[in-house]
Amino acid sequence: MRLGLIVLLGLFALSGCAGTPDPLPVREELAPGVFLTLPQTQPFGPGVAATQLVEADYGTRRDRFQANIETSSQRFVLAMTVLSGPPLMTVEWHEGAVVVRRGVVPAVLDAERILADFMFVYANEQALRKAVSGGDLVMSGSGARRIFRNGELLVEAVQPDGNPWEGEARLVNFVYGYELSITSHSASPQ
Repeated sequence: MRLGLIVLLGLFALSGCAGTPDPLPVREELAPGVFLTLPQTQPFGPGVAATQLVEADYGTRRDRFQANIETSSQRFVLAMTVLSGPPLMTVEWHEGAVVVRRGVVPAVLDAERILADFMFVYANEQALRKAVSGGDLVMSGSGARRIFRNGELLVEAVQPDGNPWEGEARLVNFVYGYELSITSHSASPQ
């Protein structure tokens, strides 16, 4: 009993530890030879507050988690938790760096990769045009954004109509074989 309590307290303490800040910009590979560069400052604007239910499908595996997003003019915070409550990871993007506090998330889950997918789904067209290299970015008026190379569709994301922080969004990475389905509920007017 006492050993279990010590282990539990140790895990809790570790979940609050922050890693060394990763300086920005950082290039993340969306597909072989196709990159998205995370800029010095977050591209989502101030005043976003949203809760998201995320379903991640890759291969035969499906994971579900909750994400809470808050932004200010200088800062972006993404706090991910297991649906039953334990913290997975908190990612802060501010002052030209990404700071990560890991909870029970596997070490292979990369915060910059999560931010690159998040940016591809939610950043505005101008920010994406500056960030994407190595492929052809095609935006449509329906909220769809796609990356092609040599006519092949590599990555596709679709935002909800109207407020991007209210409704269903989807990202499919055809090359790396995963899909994210995101249901957002906004606590802020957009």
